[in-house]
Amino acid sequence: MKAPPKAAFTIAALLATGLAQHAQAQSYPNKPIRILIPFVAGGFSDIVGRIVAQKLSESLGQPVVSDNRPGASGIIGTDIVAKSAPDGYTLLLSSFNHVVNPSLMNPPYDPIRDFSAISLIADGPPLVMMVSPSSPFKTVQQLISLAKASPGKLNYGSTGVGTSGHLIGELFKQEAGIDIVHVPYRGSSLSIPAVISGEVAMISTYMPTALPHAKAGRLRAIAVTGAKRSAVMPDMPTMAEAGVNGVVVSGFAGFLGPAGMSPALVRRLHGEIVKMSKNPDFVKRYESFDMTPLASTPQELVTYTREEIAKWTKVIKTAGITMK
Repeated sequence: MKAPPKAAFTIAALLATGLAQHAQAQSYPNKPIRILIPFVAGGFSDIVGRIVAQKLSESLGQPVVSDNRPGASGIIGTDIVAKSAPDGYTLLLSSFNHVVNPSLMNPPYDPIRDFSAISLIADGPPLVMMVSPSSPFKTVQQLISLAKASPGKLNYGSTGVGTSGHLIGELFKQEAGIDIVHVPYRGSSLSIPAVISGEVAMISTYMPTALPHAKAGRLRAIAVTGAKRSAVMPDMPTMAEAGVNGVVVSGFAGFLGPAGMSPALVRRLHGEIVKMSKNPDFVKRYESFDMTPLASTPQELVTYTREEIAKWTKVIKTAGITMK
């Protein structure tokens, strides 16, 4: 009997693989899922990750746990996902550091090649420049005036070298023409109390972190970094309105898995994100922090990541920021 042509075996193998992947996606999940958040609790990524985990758990019928794994500017938690099995049970909430670490450090993974893109899941919020209620600064211009009168004497806090708060601070220094000193902390749970106590003069942090402290009167907001005024802080001027152009930044959150996830599994998870983005309760919770739910295509997430890496590489080189 004549042997079947090699192409027939190839087609059969592809069909079998496709059917197996489809079956895996249909039976998924059959055990708990964890979403790695590579930062400490309380920050923007943590808040977004917990909202997403709760809604996914309700939708998928399995526990979805947000797992904080901070360290090395997000590299430790991110690397755990990069090295995990591509079975959809270990996922990543990516944010700002995912696109700046390649220019600042030497992460043991490629931010695009070593991950399966699923979707962008949040647009915004802006960062909020904040000072202590006991601070003499009630406006950005008052802060700038004192900084110019006493170069190098004022300082600002951040959640670490290379974080959004750090880079915003350096961008603010460049655009305002001032000299203020950066003081890094290990997460917002340490940097926020430092501002409240007056240990540092100011901090710029994402709206979800800033809002509760502003509402409670623990911190005083003086400006937001959005292109327009915030819907949840409508009386707060933008940096441009405060007299400092060029400081326009808002956050983002992406949803990733390890490289090698099957297309069927990616489609399954992407479908859940699309469904979630239309959930009224989910939308309301996002909007309360001045965020907009997103459900981009995987390719749109890849494109966005490439563009953000290029953007912040330029900022970092201009500022001369290095990891020491």
